[in-house]
Amino acid sequence: MRWFGWFRGSAYEGGALTNPDIGTQDTRPSPSRSASNIVVTDERAMMISTVYACTSLKANTCATLPLGFYERTSDGRKPLPETHYLIGLLKYSPNNFMNALEFRQAMFTQRVLWGNGYARVRWQGERPVSLVPLKPEFMTVERGTDGLVYNYNKETGTVHYAQRDILHLKGFGTDGITGLSPLGFARESLGLSVAADQSAAKSIGGRASAVLETDEFPTDAQTEKLRKLYGAGDVTDKFRSDGGLMITPGNLKYRAIGLPPDDLQLLESRQFQVPEICRYFGVPAVMVDGSTATTAAWPASYEQQMQSFLTFSLKPLLDEFECAVVNTLLPPTDRRKIFAEHKVTGLLRADSAGRSSFYSSALQNAWMTSNEVRKLENLPMSEDVNADVLRAQLNMAPISELGDSNEQT
Repeated sequence: MRWFGWFRGSAYEGGALTNPDIGTQDTRPSPSRSASNIVVTDERAMMISTVYACTSLKANTCATLPLGFYERTSDGRKPLPETHYLIGLLKYSPNNFMNALEFRQAMFTQRVLWGNGYARVRWQGERPVSLVPLKPEFMTVERGTDGLVYNYNKETGTVHYAQRDILHLKGFGTDGITGLSPLGFARESLGLSVAADQSAAKSIGGRASAVLETDEFPTDAQTEKLRKLYGAGDVTDKFRSDGGLMITPGNLKYRAIGLPPDDLQLLESRQFQVPEICRYFGVPAVMVDGSTATTAAWPASYEQQMQSFLTFSLKPLLDEFECAVVNTLLPPTDRRKIFAEHKVTGLLRADSAGRSSFYSSALQNAWMTSNEVRKLENLPMSEDVNADVLRAQLNMAPISELGDSNEQT
């Protein structure tokens, strides 16, 4: 069984995947220094434009979708009353210093970046009364004999929370205890991106645009005169970050400095990093880049684009949030009959012609009423009694009934 112990160590400890045994669960690869010799901290990663764009796109889109809570009934479902505590916490105010939108933005941002999102749940008896986000970089999770234990490292020491006291958004992982960290596993790509940014800044931002060459070293008076006439600097200025002229010994010949081929390849390398980082965050590169190179395999219509983005990028996050809310904040007796659901129809809204065709089909085939259509268009409900009646075209009636319809007319 020695080979099994080696496999287990290499698969879980060396690869920094979640340990299946009782104890600390860690999903962050180590060490933090990448092969490019760049230490990518969380703050430095957010300075990469692609990381910032992917995070804000997913977190803000998920946080701004309407969230509804419903109770299952024998004939379908019905919305929970406004007095229910879930609506008070997640629709209005989860705590006394942030609104529901800010809370959901914080939770989704944690989930997108670290693969996990945490919030402290405060209880009053069996009812949750507040939700406060906790920083995932300070949280470690242990699997105990009686459930999970959340250890939150603060300046004053480590605070231990029971499983019921933490609302935990988990990304995909190896055992369902903690999610894998995109920032951790994208360390090499992020380090390469930071190194490319630094190289580009040195090679482009610190480069003079041209040189004035003279045969002899100019005197101080000559240098000062050239500086006043042309705004030029001398060779002691090492780098001209403003892209201006530089004076060198020679014959006062003007020589422009172009961008070397190596630097042009550096720009291509930086552009390549955009789709590379987008893969870790599950975001289509065209949504953060928009260049022609990233749009080749992207659906042509806006509706298809939103459907693809919703299905493959947003739906896992939305489902995780809905499941976490129900399983953590509701008693076991209510989890089978109460559920949460995000309304995504706004993302799938087609143009006016497409919506008109969709509504016409719904009304003519009796699977939507006029008031249901008006509600989707954010129009006030009609008080006409027929606005809530399902209708169908007569020419869609069964053939056996056509004779009766002709006699009546």
